Amino acid sequence: MRQLSLLALTKSTGGIALYNKLLLTELRRIGVHSHTLCLSENSESYAADLARRGLGAEPVEMARYSIDLGGDARVLRRVITASREHEADVIVCHGSKSGFIGRAAGRITGRPVVYRQASMPFQRRVQGAKAPFYWALDFAARGFGGHVVTLTEYARQETLKAKLMPPDRVSVIRTGVDVERFRPATDRAAARRALGLDPDRPVVGWMGRMEPQKAPLDYIEALRGLVARYPQVQFVMAGEGRLEGEVTQALAAAGLSDKVRMLGWQSDPVAALQAFDIYVLSSHWEGLPITLLEAMASGCCCISTDVDGCSDALEDGVSGRLVAAGDAAALAGALEGVLHDPGLRDPYAAAGRHRAVTLFDKETMVAKWVELLSTLTAGRAPVPSAGTAEPASEGGQ
Repeated sequence: MRQLSLLALTKSTGGIALYNKLLLTELRRIGVHSHTLCLSENSESYAADLARRGLGAEPVEMARYSIDLGGDARVLRRVITASREHEADVIVCHGSKSGFIGRAAGRITGRPVVYRQASMPFQRRVQGAKAPFYWALDFAARGFGGHVVTLTEYARQETLKAKLMPPDRVSVIRTGVDVERFRPATDRAAARRALGLDPDRPVVGWMGRMEPQKAPLDYIEALRGLVARYPQVQFVMAGEGRLEGEVTQALAAAGLSDKVRMLGWQSDPVAALQAFDIYVLSSHWEGLPITLLEAMASGCCCISTDVDGCSDALEDGVSGRLVAAGDAAALAGALEGVLHDPGLRDPYAAAGRHRAVTLFDKETMVAKWVELLSTLTAGRAPVPSAGTAEPASEGGQ
């Protein structure tokens, strides 16, 4: 019996690319074949990463931030050709431009399309004057048909409010993480030691891409008055990106260069998160950040800005703390609260872990995708059960 086959379109960086990789890796375990067209910058590296995991992939050049009629037409032709070459039963596309091109290809080839929408909740804040253009792109693609998947109920409501799709063609499938792999450390002191940290002192950690979206400078600003008051605490940052130079300068300007430990990019986020007592996310916008879910599953006490999907993940004062984005003073206040009263950390961490297990488990995410794919491909190809996993090579992180 022929395997179900998916053709995926995605940009090759950030959370969108990570989501595609996680989803297709899990679907492969239950016997779903996939091939990804890796678009925009980093496409060759991303395609190689997918290939190491046993997933079909190829880099495809595409202008991500602008209309390029000739280039976009070439991408559309490649999508149409690839869907036939790989006998795709469904086209799955991530992001606005991929969503437009993928749905156009689906209309031409007669294949069902899933548009995994990522930016609607924060489109106006991020795109500013360009937001109407992105709305128009999504609205025009409505005429091609397809089904929209959002990561949160809030995103679903924003999508419906923008009239981008009728209600029966918009589903919520929350991002899932491996709650068995990401779990509280049995020996946090050993986890700290493995990172070269003092095993006997608590750790406050920030981890992510050093990009404007993640606002690492807000974290540094929040630490200005805290580091000296809590000398027993180790403050760390893990990651890399365009703002590394500015981060280094900000630490020096705040007199924190020798007080905040820079850990660099972490190829094994499990090891890093198991060393953290407190995890801080300072982002100005997010869909549903995977690292926050991983930190919750790892038993960290989490403090996050209240943007978009973050408020779907954490309950303020129950499973962590939420503060306004861009408010470094509020971030500092929430962090000081759990530093001053260590008794708050364990209840927040336990509630966060429970929430990750019950709402954001990858098995639940895969089951919902299987249910959706089964509906869309009725009569085309059988979809394996989410419970019929087969061994798969993990490859690199």
